[in-house]
Amino acid sequence: MSETETVVAVVPGAVAMTPSVEVQADEESIGRSVTDIGQRAESVVITNDADYEVAGQLGVLLKKKAAEVKAFFKPLKDAAHQTHKSICDRENAMLAPLKAGEDAVRKAMGAYNDERERKRRELEEMYRKAAERERERKLDEAAELDSAGDAAGAQVALDEAVAMDAATAYSEPAIATPKPAGVSTTKDWEITAIDESKVPVMLNGVVLRPVDTAAAMRLIRAMKGNVTIPGVSFREKTRMIFRGGK
Repeated sequence: MSETETVVAVVPGAVAMTPSVEVQADEESIGRSVTDIGQRAESVVITNDADYEVAGQLGVLLKKKAAEVKAFFKPLKDAAHQTHKSICDRENAMLAPLKAGEDAVRKAMGAYNDERERKRRELEEMYRKAAERERERKLDEAAELDSAGDAAGAQVALDEAVAMDAATAYSEPAIATPKPAGVSTTKDWEITAIDESKVPVMLNGVVLRPVDTAAAMRLIRAMKGNVTIPGVSFREKTRMIFRGGK
């Protein structure tokens, strides 16, 4: 290949959009014609019945020319539309496996985050229950010591029970989740089951019957999950957001 040669990439199925010489000539001819008629119309002055008659004929001619222009461009517009549709179809076909892959990755990462959160809450509940049991034990111990006349020991046991009260509100911090570059998360919800016989007609100003899952989801998201909809079961989930190029 010489240094003066140029390689041109050809997109399969592409349709030439450059008008033919004949079409360009026709467009220029029509353009000159409508420009002339438009200028004549803009300079119309009516001072008598004859002028009025001529103006009416010019108005009809303007309408006819407008129809001619539309008829001229219709096949060009139709061809452009078909070309655009063909390109969009090919683009969508190429994007389809990427979209499916993105959905799969998002689902897998969301499930992993949800499971981590479930375990965190489970561990938090375990700590809370253990602290609650210890609090009850200390209260019983304080009562027994008090009955035995050991006021000082009872007070110590009571203070320890109060400390356990604070421990029952202890929240085990979540283990830091990896944060890959370009990936962020947000809280979302998904409906898991619907009993149509129990869903109300309206709730919080949102019409739900006939059962509208989209409306139910809007209400759930608007309330950030803090809503009870009779007949509708839903759960919190993690939604993954990927930031890529434009």
